Amino acid sequence: MYKEELAPPLKARVNQMIEEDPSAMPGMIAGRLKVAEAAVVRAFPGEMRTFVSPECFDRIWEEMTGWEKTTFICQAPGAVVEVKGRLPKGRHGHGYFNLMEKGNPLGGHLRVSELGGICFLEKPFFDLESLSVQFYDKVGAHMFAVYAGREKRALIPSVKQGFHDLKTKIVKGENS
Repeated sequence: MYKEELAPPLKARVNQMIEEDPSAMPGMIAGRLKVAEAAVVRAFPGEMRTFVSPECFDRIWEEMTGWEKTTFICQAPGAVVEVKGRLPKGRHGHGYFNLMEKGNPLGGHLRVSELGGICFLEKPFFDLESLSVQFYDKVGAHMFAVYAGREKRALIPSVKQGFHDLKTKIVKGENS
């Protein structure tokens, strides 16, 4: 699992940047500091982030497919792609986790064998409560994320509850 030792100056700098701009996204901070995004998130205050093992992927994904609305985000240089709706179920094959559920607008193939860490992130964005599950590769780069769905700028209560229940369940499972 990705675990970078954080130098105290990095933690202090990240927290200063969050204080200066509470809506600063982890990727933006990582770019400015020239470090891996997962290192930035590990430097966030403890109540904002909970990292779990990549071995939890299947349980996490399966649970998230039951949430009534999510936003799946995948970034590449020059693009941020968002797909809103329910997450499709998937299955492992040919080295990928394959998203091929008929009728679901989200499809494709996730190389989850490259996962180095998964983070339950609770970080406000433009003064709005924001909950997400972030997926990082083995060197701490961002792979993709699943955000709790919204209606009229507010988190959907059932999805918010599902996020917290899932986080609790996964953390208890890892510590038992």
